[in-house]
Amino acid sequence: MATMKVSSKVPAALNGMSVADYLATRFTYLPETSWRELVQEGRISCNGVICILTTTVARGDTIHCDMPDFGAPAVNLDYTIVYADEWLIGVNKPAGLRVHSRGKFVNANLIYHLRHVRQPSYPEAHLVNRLDADTSGLVLLARDKAVLRQLMHQFAGGLVTKDYLAVVKGRPCPAQGTISLPIGPVKGARVPRYGIDTTLGKTAVTHYQTVRELTDSLTLLELKPETGRTHQLRVHMAAIGHPIAGDALYSMNDDDYLDWLHNPPTPTPTTLQRQALHSHQLQFFHPILKTTCTLSAPLASDIAQFIKNLSSVSKST
Repeated sequence: MATMKVSSKVPAALNGMSVADYLATRFTYLPETSWRELVQEGRISCNGVICILTTTVARGDTIHCDMPDFGAPAVNLDYTIVYADEWLIGVNKPAGLRVHSRGKFVNANLIYHLRHVRQPSYPEAHLVNRLDADTSGLVLLARDKAVLRQLMHQFAGGLVTKDYLAVVKGRPCPAQGTISLPIGPVKGARVPRYGIDTTLGKTAVTHYQTVRELTDSLTLLELKPETGRTHQLRVHMAAIGHPIAGDALYSMNDDDYLDWLHNPPTPTPTTLQRQALHSHQLQFFHPILKTTCTLSAPLASDIAQFIKNLSSVSKST
């Protein structure tokens, strides 16, 4: 049977957990029951020693998992190429699709599909920017290493204009403004996440503007990140008390989030199972054509339907 090897080092925040609890917390794509079965099958080791169910992990331990190949998970491959030339590809990515490989998603991600599955394929494609799996919208790829370097320099230098649309909880006051709060990893979190860190965090700046009020408790915003920190928009909106609708990670504590992840609520017409965040425009300087290039992607259909459902409910009440 084909296997997949996964290894990790135990962080301080997860010190003292049982090995199955640790794996379920760290690698959330399998429930705890599945990890317990893998432990019982002798597929999990800690510092080279085969684990049993009573094994606990300590900070710095190396955990190895010899996992059976579960096959590629179901992902949303309904992406659209919105721009392509000899040097660049612009993709409108749906929610539910990772941009690159991780764990069991090694063959179920955007870059793998573009390079090896799509016809015609783009074997030379490299990611310029990234989006979270459950954030929809524009992803830029380069087909040339020199172009890749130049575009990444533009992103790093804040020379790319990035526009997002987001549904947030509440009504930001003032209706438009700038959030300038440094961001860094949250120390001690059981679930890896980022937060405001005024001591060691990296500078992060987000401009926001109200597009329209959807209900008494939800607002559609346009967000323009000036910097590009991990989870920046999600962290900044949560920090000012207006988390993005559907964003469980940044609106729950660790325990509630893990419970939500393993026991997701039943979907309703006025709830989203992912953060209502969409990258709808990128503007950059084309390194070869020497012109300003603007890519656009219409609001993702699930967010558009969510907004429409909110309007219907509001009118009926």
